[in-house]
Amino acid sequence: MSRGDVDRAIADFTEAIRLTPSFPPPYGNRCLAYDDKGDFDRAITDCNEAIRLNPNYVPAYLNRGLAYHAEANDDRAIADYDEAIRQKPLVAAYDDRSIAYFTKGDYNRAITDLNEAIRIDPTYSAACFNRGLANLYGGTVANAVADLSRANQLIRKNAYAALWLDIADRRSNLPSRLAETTSQIDMSKWPGPIVSLYLGRLTPAAVLTAADDPNEKIKKRRVCQASFFIGELGLQRGAKDDAMGLFRSVVTDCARRSTEWRAANAELKAVSAPQ
Repeated sequence: MSRGDVDRAIADFTEAIRLTPSFPPPYGNRCLAYDDKGDFDRAITDCNEAIRLNPNYVPAYLNRGLAYHAEANDDRAIADYDEAIRQKPLVAAYDDRSIAYFTKGDYNRAITDLNEAIRIDPTYSAACFNRGLANLYGGTVANAVADLSRANQLIRKNAYAALWLDIADRRSNLPSRLAETTSQIDMSKWPGPIVSLYLGRLTPAAVLTAADDPNEKIKKRRVCQASFFIGELGLQRGAKDDAMGLFRSVVTDCARRSTEWRAANAELKAVSAPQ
């Protein structure tokens, strides 16, 4: 599973279920594997069985929550995260629930969950990063800059964290720190071309060309990321219509759990909100 060979992982989990059909973990693990393949109905079925066998098996609630969120059923995802937190308040559960709240546009509840995650573990970089995004789209840009600065300290040499800090800096009219935060990143590797775009060294067309990969799954993910960041840069430069078109393509074509999908969805909601 960790090597990305999901079909063989499913075969092993299936054999484990055949050998020990009353043991919940193989169902919970296969649930996660089906989720990775995008087969959310089978994922939910397996997590249902794990929970039937053991209603206190927290990983099954977390994994089922991921599947519900991926198929756009955020209320049921939140209900699963609620139950997971009731049983065992893990940092990951608060972080996952914050993403569902963010997707619903409830940035305040997302931030409340992330505050709790960071209280439990101040070094949990994902929570700092996600709170930065929630603050950014919730309108508290100064807090977003602080959170994303902290995320960059916790996950050094991470181009995505550096790009998001640059976006927050630009919205705060602060000087760009992108050249500094990416000075040790290999620009020849993805998402180096996106960083180069933001540094003024590549064109959008060149970034999309660099997104190509023989693995269709990797190519699709890269094109989604490129489309979002090109759109964001266009928005900053006043090309609103082009940016909105790119954001719509991300929401239509990209994985719902990706950061870019959430951000593109938030941008489109902001445009349609009453002024």
